[in-house]
Amino acid sequence: MNTLKNSISYLLMIPAILIGTFAMAANGVSPGISLQNILIWIMGTVLCSYYLVPKKEKRVSKGNLIITCIPVALLVLPFLFDGSGGVHRWITFGPVNINAASIILPFLIIQLWKNRTSHAIALYFITLLILLFHPDAGQLTSFACAAFIILWKKISNWKLKLLSFMLSVVTVIISWIFLDDLAPVPFVEDIIFLVADLGFVWLILGVLSLLLLLSPFFYYGRNNILSLSLGVYFLMAMIVTLFGHFPMPIMGYGISPIIGYFLAVSWIRINN
Repeated sequence: MNTLKNSISYLLMIPAILIGTFAMAANGVSPGISLQNILIWIMGTVLCSYYLVPKKEKRVSKGNLIITCIPVALLVLPFLFDGSGGVHRWITFGPVNINAASIILPFLIIQLWKNRTSHAIALYFITLLILLFHPDAGQLTSFACAAFIILWKKISNWKLKLLSFMLSVVTVIISWIFLDDLAPVPFVEDIIFLVADLGFVWLILGVLSLLLLLSPFFYYGRNNILSLSLGVYFLMAMIVTLFGHFPMPIMGYGISPIIGYFLAVSWIRINN
């Protein structure tokens, strides 16, 4: 019974994953690719339900600068791999490409909230700079919008608030000016359009499934600024796909956004 209760938060991913998988199959994507999202969801649900969520008493209330620096360092790892067309977003393990930002940024948002203001500001702008050189306008924009909510809450000096805001806006604008030239993969970046091709009803169901993913963050975000920030991160990660070639989280092919969502929604489950 406890395991089922702990798994409820993860069930929110099922509609988006299944709709995306069906759209892939309908467009001739091989089962070896289209079923990977379902497989990683099953594995993540089992691991998180049994080993992560039940250990509430061990949660850490204060941030640790070293723990926070580790994910920032992991964002640098893609530069050690060949990348594609000058784009370095992935950590490669044989045939598997892991989008580092999709996994690390939700965790980093949580750590920024836990750390003292000066550390949070420094790590925030370091992260933006790394994402600028990936380059990844989608993840940079999503992270900037989400994390700055935390900074706005943390920073008490109005001049520093405005300076940080202006620097954030400039960084986001620069990232969109220098977009990469990679061609989109239909079942990754354009999955919502593949769903729309199935019919209007499927499009409505697809949009509703994406909104369902956001529901726990904005529900708890009424009283919890970090939950709100995580919700904004995933919302923006969805919105930017309409303006550039960026992966649609959960619905589109890719295990990295699913892992990132597991981390974020597990934090919600533990702390609320």
